[in-house]
Amino acid sequence: MSEINALSFVKMFLHLAKYPELAVNGVLLSARTDSTNEEVDSSSYLHFVDCIPLFHGVLSLSPMLEIALSQIDAYCSTRNLTVAGYYHANEHYSDTNPNFTALRIMEKIKENNPNAVLFMIDNSLVDLNESDRFYNIFTLVDKNWKNVNDSHIVTDECRLVALSLLKRNQHRQLVDFDNHLDLISNDWRNPNINNELQSSSF
Repeated sequence: MSEINALSFVKMFLHLAKYPELAVNGVLLSARTDSTNEEVDSSSYLHFVDCIPLFHGVLSLSPMLEIALSQIDAYCSTRNLTVAGYYHANEHYSDTNPNFTALRIMEKIKENNPNAVLFMIDNSLVDLNESDRFYNIFTLVDKNWKNVNDSHIVTDECRLVALSLLKRNQHRQLVDFDNHLDLISNDWRNPNINNELQSSSF
């Protein structure tokens, strides 16, 4: 069972909107629980509370990924959070299957959190006027990736907030780790998006 809040949903959506012609990826954070670092728990409840956009364009298992995950782990450790999800959008519109890079990154994340899930972006669902979500969620069961959309909760607020911020061009302000590496003052935590949500009522 899992649930996503507006902040996580919006950041992931704005990342896609900023780079619609490119592959993008990132991680989702949830509150740390007693079972986080133990074996897979089918009854675990993941509440995604934040999203960290990683890269756009060429997605690979690069040293930059290691640096990014290391900084994110340090960030999580001071806030009782953990990386519990990974999202991946392929470059080609109709390609919704996880590729080698997505699966390897998920393997790495699951080493620290066995209950982590994979968000695969479905480009045919990105029109939030027609859909309530733009991704499918998978979890690893007996070495096979199983769709668990039915056990994932998305509130209508998530969709409305995402559309509102897109209309206000907030996707242009979103910073991913690539942008941070280009200019170190670019903050991958995206406090401007956080503040935008906190100061607005929808």
